[in-house]
Amino acid sequence: MGAYKYMEELWRHKQSDALRFLMRVRAWEYRQRPNILTCNRPSRTDKAHRLGYKAKQGYVIVRAGVRRGGRKRQNHRGMVFGKPKHQ
Repeated sequence: MGAYKYMEELWRHKQSDALRFLMRVRAWEYRQRPNILTCNRPSRTDKAHRLGYKAKQGYVIVRAGVRRGGRKRQNHRGMVFGKPKHQ
């Protein structure tokens, strides 16, 4: 089994001890770093190659934090009319 196949198999079993530890450590590292960060290499090389990534000049990997939750609905002119319903 080649390296990419091994990595693909590892990512398929997300509840394994190795991947749970890796994700916990990476989540902590991502919280310590700035929200938008340029990386020198992808964290999942097998997935990146499947999506067309090549390790040569001109390819840039950027990691951006995304806020959790759904879309916050915009109010017309920034004003809320009516009674507060869900409180």
